[in-house]
Amino acid sequence: MADGVYLIETVTASGFVLRTAPDDLKLECGFETDMVAVGADGDEPWGAIGWSGADGVVSIRYWVAPDHRGRKLATAMLKAVAGPMFASGAERLEVRAPVRDLAAIRAAMRAGFRPEGVLRAAAPGGTDALSLGLLPGDGRGPAPRALPDLPGGELTDGTVSLRPLRPGDAEAHLRHRTAPDVYKGAALQLPPNLDELTEMCEWRSAVEWLRGRSAFMVIDDGEGYRGTIGLYDVTRLVGTGVIGYDLSADARGRGYATRAVDLMCRWAFEEVGIDRLEAGTDVHNAASQAVLRRAGFRLEGIERGGLPATDGTRRDTLLWAKLSCD
Repeated sequence: MADGVYLIETVTASGFVLRTAPDDLKLECGFETDMVAVGADGDEPWGAIGWSGADGVVSIRYWVAPDHRGRKLATAMLKAVAGPMFASGAERLEVRAPVRDLAAIRAAMRAGFRPEGVLRAAAPGGTDALSLGLLPGDGRGPAPRALPDLPGGELTDGTVSLRPLRPGDAEAHLRHRTAPDVYKGAALQLPPNLDELTEMCEWRSAVEWLRGRSAFMVIDDGEGYRGTIGLYDVTRLVGTGVIGYDLSADARGRGYATRAVDLMCRWAFEEVGIDRLEAGTDVHNAASQAVLRRAGFRLEGIERGGLPATDGTRRDTLLWAKLSCD
């Protein structure tokens, strides 16, 4: 095998055949095709996969025809070529999926590829990409996840529900996060960057969830966006995480924040596997302190200069914690 050349024999999988692409095949998939997936009784391509390699590292791209999306074909194609590539001497397989293409990211993760980091302008067209890698000893999927998806897509107690932030929340999220009474109660008491807020809705929140870095959710009372709550700094090795939350002014005083914290704690303890949750409040934020007390958090101490203040000084914060056994 010459460096960067991988010749893979036809693979018969469940429901399709992956075979060498004809020289005259033309697909609008954006890359040079090495193999195509077709049905057992037809020649119309269901999907395609292509690769390039050097020094034992193989970069893979894949595409699924619109009529065949949602059937996990991309995952099946990735699994089909991974074994032969490693057997032929590949030391690492990698995918660079556009950060807004969550279907492509999830397909790679189901095949065992592990998210590694966001690369600026690394996807086709100059957009940001999530780099995912697979090594010979990683298995063939799915990739381990520190933060699982919500069961049924949401957490609810019948009064409020928590769900992932979505692109459709952009207008409400911008309005909420730019309200002075909201950002002045945040950890960083600064007006948020509008581009960053938009990016958070469009892709960053979902990608950071898949990477296991944070789980950011909308608090919804059945009438729409009322605020947010997030689980951050998850450390599975020691079983800890941090929560933060906020509500719009017209949703306060109804117990929504306490309900949201209760739902988050239950999910973090029972589904994520965390044993200790922490939260911080400004020493003067009596309302947030009352929420944590009602949710079963205990005050553990004062962090001197725990957060920056708007005048350049440091402000003290209170440290709260709740254990899974409390």
